[in-house]
Amino acid sequence: MAKKAATTTKKPAASKSATTSSPVRNTPIPKVAAAAKKIITDADIAVRAFEIYVSGTGGDEKANWVRAERELRGI
Repeated sequence: MAKKAATTTKKPAASKSATTSSPVRNTPIPKVAAAAKKIITDADIAVRAFEIYVSGTGGDEKANWVRAERELRGI
């Protein structure tokens, strides 16, 4: 009996596009801000309180300080 000639058919190469993903890419990526949280110092709060004062939208010293602290700490 005669052997059949092995024929190989080439499949067209799949086009690689920017939408190609892998299982690793489909996992949630942690937020950078949560990983590298900045420590807010009194000096940072004082600078922001002064900026509020200069802008003319603030109140007295204590109100500016509290507002600056809330803005920076995200409270």
